[in-house]
Amino acid sequence: MAERWTGWWKRWWGGRAERRTAWGGAGGSAGWTPLGGRDSQAGGTGNPLEELRHTAYACASLNAAVCASYPPKLYTLVGAGETPRLATRRLRGEALERLAWPGGGMPQGVEVRQVEDHPLLDLLAEVNPEQDAQELWELTTLHQECAGSAFWLLEGDGPVPSAVWVLAPERVRLERDGALMTAYRVSGPAGLVDLSPEQVVHFRYPDPRDCYGKGLGPLQAVLASARLASQFVAYKRGLWENAALPGVVLTPEAPLGDEERERLEAEWNAKFRKGGNGRVLVADSSLKVSVVQNSLADLAALAEAGATKEDIANAFGVPMAYLTKETNLANLQAADRQHLGLTIRPRLRRRDQRLTRTLARRADPTGRLFFASDDPTPVERDYALRRQELDMAQGVRTINELRLERGLDAVAWGDKPWVPGNWKQAE
Repeated sequence: MAERWTGWWKRWWGGRAERRTAWGGAGGSAGWTPLGGRDSQAGGTGNPLEELRHTAYACASLNAAVCASYPPKLYTLVGAGETPRLATRRLRGEALERLAWPGGGMPQGVEVRQVEDHPLLDLLAEVNPEQDAQELWELTTLHQECAGSAFWLLEGDGPVPSAVWVLAPERVRLERDGALMTAYRVSGPAGLVDLSPEQVVHFRYPDPRDCYGKGLGPLQAVLASARLASQFVAYKRGLWENAALPGVVLTPEAPLGDEERERLEAEWNAKFRKGGNGRVLVADSSLKVSVVQNSLADLAALAEAGATKEDIANAFGVPMAYLTKETNLANLQAADRQHLGLTIRPRLRRRDQRLTRTLARRADPTGRLFFASDDPTPVERDYALRRQELDMAQGVRTINELRLERGLDAVAWGDKPWVPGNWKQAE
């Protein structure tokens, strides 16, 4: 099965013309239903990716880009007195405290070290011949934001895959026996191909309606609002392009013939169009000039009905301070902390736990390897400085420990003892 899938995948990438035909274009191949399901709010079916625009795209791409800027790192657990089998480095101080242990709590009696050289790190850096690491992480989160799911195909049968390929979520179906996953059915040029659960990494957002399904993405949750926002933009564009309203109405006191009316229109257009505003016109007859202006009161009513940014931004967890100019520095700083703490951090932990369960356990069945990302929440600078000063004054930490955390070489103090709170060597 693995050889059959690998060969199909390479043929898929090799022929772009055949690929477009086989996928069936934007509408999908015959007998294949695009992702979406029934939209209870809008009353229909459809692909949520079609509404990835305007505010929805701004929010989804923002979350994807921020999550991609915190790629997962590989760590290992080392028992007391053991010699690490891998190239690792110790974690100290703040780096260890801010580590998000994927199990929810740091284990006791072991040391956590960051792995610096491992085939898994090479895999996630190279990915595949078509994509790099940044695109992999960004596309994975973007698929979850829109469709609730992201799928990776793992190429190769060894402990560490040889490549990772991103699968389009609208082309993947889940085959289950109750809560047990039996296969991932993918629509491709050769028809439907069944992949085993060991070949696929499935990232998903929780869906309370189907705990073992494809997941529920923010865009799916506000699909009706996203469609209404698109209709709002389309209506506004049509109003300005096809309003059939003149800019000025000239009303003479006496009736005019067709030739005189056309002459007067041509004269006004020649004088005042294309930068002619402000010129002087001396009329040879009495005219009443009425300026016509568009009224957008109906658009305001449409916006109040639900086509607003707040509904979509709230679903994606994006603060409104990012989407409006009515803000200040204090609001932006508070929005940064809110976004990183309440939106980005849960997404990173969910992603890292899935990678630990699939890639790390596959490479090391003992369970010592795990993935974790840096804590994205910012550290209060004043608090960090005060804490360092107190730790130094009370002898909790030494100057060499702080220097090692910052990547600096340790300083030699000879055989004399260290005096807490004093930067100099004891006399």
